[in-house]
Amino acid sequence: MFLTKIFLLLRPLLKKHRRCLVLRIRPLRSSLLVILCAICLVGCAHYSTTTGMIGGIRSVGVPTAENETAEFDIGERLSERTGDAFISDGRLLVVDDERSDAALLMRVISLIDRPFTYTAKEQTEQYRFSVEVRAELVRNADDEILLELPRLEGWGTYDARLADDEEGGREFAVDAAFTMIIEEIVDRITASW
Repeated sequence: MFLTKIFLLLRPLLKKHRRCLVLRIRPLRSSLLVILCAICLVGCAHYSTTTGMIGGIRSVGVPTAENETAEFDIGERLSERTGDAFISDGRLLVVDDERSDAALLMRVISLIDRPFTYTAKEQTEQYRFSVEVRAELVRNADDEILLELPRLEGWGTYDARLADDEEGGREFAVDAAFTMIIEEIVDRITASW
């Protein structure tokens, strides 16, 4: 109500000097718009230009994992699958150890096959395969440990009656266990916050 009265009182004056007011307001309006855009760009530039990775790394090397178990080639399989996971994720470049910003050092600590389910006659129906891995992300420039994962465990179940390479056999349980571990490693290394 009050603003309406003021507008009615100033209306004749505004009509008379309308052109002068428009010319004065337009530069002010465009200047404010430019200033607001500049503030937004400067404020957001940090978030869009930083890598967001631990230690600011952009590339990772995945050497063959050390194997403390009796199972042959388990370290090679883990390393190969981990490198493939980083390539699929796409946030870090996977290169050889010498050229990378950081190296992912992994060690397979243990592998265990335990009975998981039994039949009514108390015979093993399913086994649970579990694997325990230790991982460290080490910056190559200064050997600083950027991330230490002392105990990662993955597991999968398999049918006791199936051969290792059949669907539902032990190899599929090994792949499931590796998938659990690798997803944790990739998520922890590429986490932005």
